[in-house]
Amino acid sequence: MTIKKWTTLAMTLVVASLGFVGCTDAAAEELVQTQETEVAITVAEETPTAEQVAREALFISVEQLKGMDTQGLVIVDARGEDAYNGGHIPNAVVTSWQQLSTMDVDFATLTWGSVVNAEALSKGIAGLGIDKDSHIVVYADTEKGWGEDGRVYWTLKMAGLENVQILDGGINLWNDAGESLSTDAMVVEATEFAVDALDFTNSVNTVTLSDNLMEYKVLDTRDYDEYEGAVKFGEARGGHLPGAIHLGYKSLLNKDGSLKTNAELEVIFAEAGLKKTDKIATYCTAGIRSAHVAVIMEMLGYEDVANYDESYYVWANDPSLKLGRVVKEKPYNYYTQEDLKTAMNSEEAFMLVDIQVADEYSAHHIQGAIETNAFPVKTEEEQAKLETLVADITNTDEPVVIVCPRGGGGAQRTVQYFESQGIPSAQLYILEKGQEGWPYAELLEK
Repeated sequence: MTIKKWTTLAMTLVVASLGFVGCTDAAAEELVQTQETEVAITVAEETPTAEQVAREALFISVEQLKGMDTQGLVIVDARGEDAYNGGHIPNAVVTSWQQLSTMDVDFATLTWGSVVNAEALSKGIAGLGIDKDSHIVVYADTEKGWGEDGRVYWTLKMAGLENVQILDGGINLWNDAGESLSTDAMVVEATEFAVDALDFTNSVNTVTLSDNLMEYKVLDTRDYDEYEGAVKFGEARGGHLPGAIHLGYKSLLNKDGSLKTNAELEVIFAEAGLKKTDKIATYCTAGIRSAHVAVIMEMLGYEDVANYDESYYVWANDPSLKLGRVVKEKPYNYYTQEDLKTAMNSEEAFMLVDIQVADEYSAHHIQGAIETNAFPVKTEEEQAKLETLVADITNTDEPVVIVCPRGGGGAQRTVQYFESQGIPSAQLYILEKGQEGWPYAELLEK
């Protein structure tokens, strides 16, 4: 029964009750006012909030899917052919993120893993029996998967489709509810669906992100060991994007694979240091988990979130792009010796901050290095030697490369000091192996 019908019925009962009890005019008026107040409270309690509306527009429950009119409904299994053939939700069609992505270039090179062009995407979507008026529900495996449902959802939205939802809890909750599976492949007739133009509003590529890194808060949605530097899936190098914040995709899900409440999600993102007005780029290994996280953030009202779909595979495969790694549970960004030499020879803009003590600086330092003599940066007096640089660093977005004797604790404490002064961690780098590991005598000054 709708709220409107309930209100009408309640008022009818009030009027009827007055006739039975023979109330005075004053008593009747007071009773009506009381009943109207109770009705208003009930209506207010049942009116969904904007947050609830946004969530229900994005996620659909197993019960809702079961009771849905099948007219115009297309259920999409995003797990791929093998999982689909092993058992799927009845009447579902199957695809995978790979089928809708650029896979015909060399692995981990530019455009690998990104969404295919409009023509190819049109063909892929039309082949699923989808047209512009379809109601699409995407699902995946929330226990073993990588958020493929979110990636396919994100791709369909790029294609201009509006009526798309994700099955909350995926096939896992479908199974838990005791619902049946089918092994019959769904045969559909291709539609004439065509993408007018891909919408890249919520997407960012390697070139754009690397050229504008300081403008973004970068969110690493992989497992924490990957963020630390573990190479688990054929990545060229271990680590993370400079200055990236870690927030694993799985942390947003309950144990049964369903999405946590909006209130819980709000706390998770806020504790990660993210504001709804921030410019945010999400990434993982291939833009799958990160697409799912980006979709959730948009649902929560984050205003400017882009999924980096080429993601870590492509970034790590380009030796010119810098990385960070975790040291004693604290992330730092690094320039290798070769990185710095290349930057110097190509006259890239950066600031080189040398913290060696005076005697060591005089004996050898890299050309153009700013002398601070702040090593080992343990006391307030030593930190004060860095204070004069804060304003200069704040007024530029150039990388700041810190040189200490061996690239260890002194450089790490320098990073921590500059961060405490409000300088973004994405701007701060440590020269690996420090001054003692510098092999290029021609670039030294004495």
